[in-house]
Amino acid sequence: MDQQQQLIDWISHDKNFTEIFNILDRYHLTEATLCAGSIRELVWNKLENKPSSILRNNLDIYYNDPGESYEHYLTIQSTLNQRHSKYLWDLRNIRLKKRHSDKSPDGSTIEATIANFPEKCSAVGVSRELGGSYSIIAPYGLDDLFTETITTTGAIDELAFKRRIERKKWLTNFQNSKLG
Repeated sequence: MDQQQQLIDWISHDKNFTEIFNILDRYHLTEATLCAGSIRELVWNKLENKPSSILRNNLDIYYNDPGESYEHYLTIQSTLNQRHSKYLWDLRNIRLKKRHSDKSPDGSTIEATIANFPEKCSAVGVSRELGGSYSIIAPYGLDDLFTETITTTGAIDELAFKRRIERKKWLTNFQNSKLG
């Protein structure tokens, strides 16, 4: 089984991921894509035969709605947090003007946004199509994700990248993780 099919298999057979996509479907978020940490944690935990729980991490959900107002965005974020509070929702409409504290560049597409994540092993997104099939967005491929290799995308400077790795404690928490 190739890496993409393995990832889809793990996600489609995980009851929490299925529930998350069912919830997202109800809100009709254009191109809703689950990204970064929850995907990385699932794969690395599976590879290391560790228990995996999406309940411990933020759910980075990116979507693309150029017509949405900031007020509507806040309403959806609040509703998700109230009605589905067992998950830690981090919802982002890539078309809304970025907050002044967010230094990442605005993306015109979900793919461009994911390509600007700090590390290649996290630059992965999964969405579910109307028919229930899953699609993967991985601008740098899936090799770093499946080999537990932490390599910069160049989106942040080297010092910030090193600090991020230390703060996240990946090299400590995952025995097979390594710097690329």
